[in-house]
Amino acid sequence: MAGGRCAVAGSHACGDHWGNADAVAANRALFETLIECPHIDATRVGLMGGGLGGALIWNSVLGPLASRVKAVAVMQAVASLAAVIREHKFKAPCLKAYSLPEDTPDDEAVARITAYDPLPRLQRLAFRTPLPRTAIYHGAKDANIPPQTNSIPLANALRKAGGDVTLELFPDVGHSVYTMGKPIAERLRMFFASSL
Repeated sequence: MAGGRCAVAGSHACGDHWGNADAVAANRALFETLIECPHIDATRVGLMGGGLGGALIWNSVLGPLASRVKAVAVMQAVASLAAVIREHKFKAPCLKAYSLPEDTPDDEAVARITAYDPLPRLQRLAFRTPLPRTAIYHGAKDANIPPQTNSIPLANALRKAGGDVTLELFPDVGHSVYTMGKPIAERLRMFFASSL
């Protein structure tokens, strides 16, 4: 990132994964490979994700990367798999990622994936659980991943656990924060430059 003293590495982490165990394992493998590089400072690593990558980030941070990530930025990101299931817009691909039939009733589906659903796990964290500094960027008009069921409760859960969280809702933006161009690029650059 120009001027941010950051290098960026990325992975699509197993495709249409919705934060499942295979994607978390792939994310961990990428992380471990990166920190073996002599020019990477393992104490200054951040994560960034959008859409279903949000579930991957939090499942990684709550799992194998716990206390190893210093900063997290998410854009229009999934935080609640239960909301995805109950809102039905992306229920079928979400369930497919967890090897469940798309006609699984909502309550059963939510119960079967609860161990992989980031939001309830984050809501149960004890106060002062070590968490990465977090920036959440979301379009207020996002009809795909509504902020009311994802980014807002995510920010509240992180704050309740004592996390350093910034939530920015863009009033005239839908599910396209990443297409904002310079405004979002500058926010990401400043966030990571000040956090890592």
